[in-house]
Amino acid sequence: MKYLTDQEIRKLNDIAYEIRKLSVEMIACGQWGHIGGSFSLAEILAVLYFKTLHIDPSQPKMDNRDYFVLSKAHCSPALYAALALRGFFPIEKLYSYCRLGGLEGHLDALETPGLEASGGSLGMGLSYSVGIAYGLKLKEQFAPRVFCIIGDGELSEGQIWEAAMSASHYRLDNLIAII
Repeated sequence: MKYLTDQEIRKLNDIAYEIRKLSVEMIACGQWGHIGGSFSLAEILAVLYFKTLHIDPSQPKMDNRDYFVLSKAHCSPALYAALALRGFFPIEKLYSYCRLGGLEGHLDALETPGLEASGGSLGMGLSYSVGIAYGLKLKEQFAPRVFCIIGDGELSEGQIWEAAMSASHYRLDNLIAII
């Protein structure tokens, strides 16, 4: 097991703080958003985007990248902040949140670099992630991993449990679900 140094922990804490700060600014500017859910993601997103995920902001769709799906898309401010801090788009774009032609309140993968999936109904993110993970296995791409964050409220959705059973059935060891 690899441990983080004190310096790495400080850096990740600073990034988590910036994610929270930018989330609050976006929510205030856009006059809409889920602050609690966004705040709960800050450390997870800091570790994923700045330590774990194999990604390249200059090539968001590179073949051997890791995938990240945020199932609880109403917490988009935190993910947008992480993407901007990681360099997928300029930080100034965050202030277009919930504005015409700007960043959507729920995720829009067609319009935002770095997003793998658009957001919608709670519970669909894990199903989408299972599809990506299974597709990677069929294409015999074994290095990329698929990470999916699921909100605790989504655990009441039948779709989550159907996706979890499918992941088990197809032995998707390239799928990591975070609740």
